[in-house]
Amino acid sequence: MLRLLLIVLAVPVAGYLLMVLVAGRDGVWEKLLGPGNRAPVDFAAPAVPASPNWHLVCPPGFCAGAKGESPIFPVPAEAQHAAWLRLLEGKGARILGESRTDGGSQIEAEARTPLLRFPDLVSIRVLPLEDGRSTVAVYSRSLYGRSDLGTNAKRVREWLAEVEGALRPSVS
Repeated sequence: MLRLLLIVLAVPVAGYLLMVLVAGRDGVWEKLLGPGNRAPVDFAAPAVPASPNWHLVCPPGFCAGAKGESPIFPVPAEAQHAAWLRLLEGKGARILGESRTDGGSQIEAEARTPLLRFPDLVSIRVLPLEDGRSTVAVYSRSLYGRSDLGTNAKRVREWLAEVEGALRPSVS
């Protein structure tokens, strides 16, 4: 019985390792499941799936379907944008695109889960406010699958806290 169980478990593991050799560590899921929808997010009408594998936070009234409210940062939008780029680089996320308008800026990025390297897409919309302050909308979602085991919600909360900490005025 134990031998049969080991064989049953070994087959998918061997298949995954073979795919890593063929497609590369980050190419397995795209090779198996296709490219997925990597289009930039329109925060005015974000396409939120019926599955629970996403998390969205927005300023009040900015986007529908948000699961949380965004903080206000005591810095201009450009400084916040730069802080997000530093955080993404530090997390090993891949920048897919950036855009800037008078109404703010947006970053599209791909983050990977540590072990199996599932790709998650993260969209960050930085919005200027009066008095040199800014806020943000953050939408993290799994590219494949139905469940994310809370990964996207955890990522959004942790990353917001890290950016808030990095932009907090230091007290002397």
